[in-house]
Amino acid sequence: MEQGKHLSAAGSPLIDFNAVCQRIRSAVEPARVHAVSLHDDKGDVLWLTENSMGPDEHNAVRQAFEAFSAVNGPQILAYDLGDSRSAVLFRAVNARRALVGAVMLIVDTRSVSQDNQGATRLMTPKLQRELSDFAAIRPDPQRAAAASHAPAAPALSPAPMAPPFELSIADSVRVRKPALHAISTVPAAPVTPPMPAAPSGTAASAGNTVKRAPVSVTPEIDRLHAALRRSPIALHVQRLVPLTKGSQLKRYEVLLRSKSDDAPNAAPQAMLKAAVENGLGSVIDRRVVTELIGWLVHHPDVWRTKAVLFSVNLTVSALHDDHFIKFVELCLAKSSLPKAMIAFEVDVSAALNLGDRVNEVAAALHRLGCPMVLDDFGMRTECFDLLRLPAVRYVKLASEITTKMRSDKLSQAAITAVVQMARVLGMHTVAKRTETAAEQEWLTALGVDFIQSNALSPSVSIESLSKAQNPKD
Repeated sequence: MEQGKHLSAAGSPLIDFNAVCQRIRSAVEPARVHAVSLHDDKGDVLWLTENSMGPDEHNAVRQAFEAFSAVNGPQILAYDLGDSRSAVLFRAVNARRALVGAVMLIVDTRSVSQDNQGATRLMTPKLQRELSDFAAIRPDPQRAAAASHAPAAPALSPAPMAPPFELSIADSVRVRKPALHAISTVPAAPVTPPMPAAPSGTAASAGNTVKRAPVSVTPEIDRLHAALRRSPIALHVQRLVPLTKGSQLKRYEVLLRSKSDDAPNAAPQAMLKAAVENGLGSVIDRRVVTELIGWLVHHPDVWRTKAVLFSVNLTVSALHDDHFIKFVELCLAKSSLPKAMIAFEVDVSAALNLGDRVNEVAAALHRLGCPMVLDDFGMRTECFDLLRLPAVRYVKLASEITTKMRSDKLSQAAITAVVQMARVLGMHTVAKRTETAAEQEWLTALGVDFIQSNALSPSVSIESLSKAQNPKD
């Protein structure tokens, strides 16, 4: 079965939901749409243009359908998701004004909040037609329920077409956070009778993979998600010390620290563990990226006169989240920061467990101009395969290799081999947990480019990098 095609249980013609999404996306141009999703009359997902929806998107759909289910429910609802993204949901009704589904767009918040028209600015005549066509291919839930308890009846002629609805400025409201705001309009009607559709929650795609509707979000997950967004955080950085004499390269790893009164400037291990275990690690990664880019934008003295690089550690959740890469792209575009200033650090074990997904992540980072750092690099064959990824620019050696180098010739040979391979490929090498001057001398002799050492270069607040806060620097 071709990608995007659904085969209904009734044996009706195939419905190309992916094509529907693409037409809807083009109907709202030039507004930038990050994702499109189609939903049935219960709110269940029929199709996603992305791999998954986050808790905020789930909440938007749930709250929207509570309002849409009313007899005179609103036609449009807008919900601020944070991170400069908003969810705009459009109610799909048939000629009998029965709710048959909905369409959700994830857009830049500025697209729906720049003036008094709000989300109604997206409702172009072209989008009205697409919504009408989408409603036409959805079954009528009321008739389906009645048909299951009644004898078969002769086929009915198509319902007459109602005039398309119009929106006025008075109908719109500004998007606010976190509540949903209704926009009342006259609903559109379908052009043709409804057609049976595929079962909700599944979709066939190329390569025999299946897109599934996301699992329900529990109240506990919702509370954790809210806590992760509210928890006060601070950014610290640790400079990678260059081993080449006279080198002025400034390379930093960004470290997350807590700003809570209970444990100020401590690594929030419990928060990180809970986030990763519940698939919400990308929420923290988003906050780190947001804080870092915002700080750099307001402190150009840090990067304007000298080349610097800040590497951000990524959780497994972020690596699996297509939205995260698009979020990074949006942040970089808005900030207008120089390319290659922000890198992303991936643990080798996590990268190997990603399978083909690691190629997609690396290609996306390469396209954005963001270097990729491989952390905890070992001497296994599969580790060397990762060096083929297009975005890799830094290799951090596993500590078990460097700690034995003074007494183990095999470790020395291993370090030399990685260093030479990295140089041929145009990459830099980094040795971690180097605590003594003697170790530094050995690593310099073996050709390593940088060391990361708590003793030689402890972490500091990112604020200390700016001359605005540190005139003596």
